[in-house]
Amino acid sequence: MGTPFTRRSFLATAFGRFTPSQKAAAVERGLRFIYKTSHNKKAFSNWGQDYLWCFYTISVSAADPKLKALAWKMGQDRARHWLRLNPGIPEKFATSGEVSYWVFASHSAILLGAPVPPNKDVLREAAARFKPEAFLGFDPKKPIPHDLPLPCPKDKSRNPQGANTCIKCGAALTFTDPYDLLCDGIIAAYSGDSYGVTLGATLPEVMSQIPGLRPYRGPISKDDSGFSSLTYAVTHIIYALNDYGIYRLRKEWLPAEFDFLVTHLLLNIEWDDPETLGEFMDTLKSFGPAGTEELIRKGEEFLLARQNPDGSWGDPKEKDVYIRYHSTWTAIGGLMDFALIKEGVSFPEALRRAAPSTAFSKP
Repeated sequence: MGTPFTRRSFLATAFGRFTPSQKAAAVERGLRFIYKTSHNKKAFSNWGQDYLWCFYTISVSAADPKLKALAWKMGQDRARHWLRLNPGIPEKFATSGEVSYWVFASHSAILLGAPVPPNKDVLREAAARFKPEAFLGFDPKKPIPHDLPLPCPKDKSRNPQGANTCIKCGAALTFTDPYDLLCDGIIAAYSGDSYGVTLGATLPEVMSQIPGLRPYRGPISKDDSGFSSLTYAVTHIIYALNDYGIYRLRKEWLPAEFDFLVTHLLLNIEWDDPETLGEFMDTLKSFGPAGTEELIRKGEEFLLARQNPDGSWGDPKEKDVYIRYHSTWTAIGGLMDFALIKEGVSFPEALRRAAPSTAFSKP
């Protein structure tokens, strides 16, 4: 991954080494890298819906007309390819994951102009056959559990809430991080509400869990998995409310999330983590000019210095294609300029459920 940085050594270097044209070129190289990986048959089969969402969101949120046009062209090509691979909706859905996949992919493909046959009624009927827990991992009518076991590490079996040992083999169990449940729940509910097929619960119902999970803590160490889970929950709260880069938010609406980003952003430079840094910067930019310009500048300089020769970010030796393209996608979000042409939120009721009552004013 190159020479490691520490926060002190990096921040002591001179800034201003990169011009706007160099930044635009770096973003374009990154996007072309993602497009190239999307032609990997296995990767597209597993993550086609994610690729479509990547190209679509960049095409509608970027301020650079050239970047918007390129992302749209790539997205349309991949959407047509997805439709060729999936010409008809399945007659039966064996799992909730299959329903979610079709909601995610159909929504993105339609937004990219692909002529997806009408399927919402079929998907609504299929989704109704599963309990909310199947989509979200928890019952949205109750607080998010802190004692929900992960699958057994030995036999992969599921165990009841509160179990410390596997009822089948006796192996010790660990609990699912509640912030992982929140993040996954937000993604499912946002995608379902956006497409018009409820996946377990509405976004406002899921967002009502957020006040009970504040205040947010800092990291214990670099390898603190709980802090990583918290980070992705915070960024996805913002993604869902800013419609993935469309709306400009007020920091008064989400003061805890805004402060979390500002307080911990530089840790990602110290830890040489361009992927997470990209999400910090991407979401922080959605608040517009808010006294964070210096943080953003430092983050951009770091990302530009850490791009790989092939246009990607992250470890170029990584074998997992998802990790490679996702790291590059988040770095693009950290570098690119967003149009943010209007102030507001995607789902006002979701913000009302998430925001402190004293800080929220109707967008």
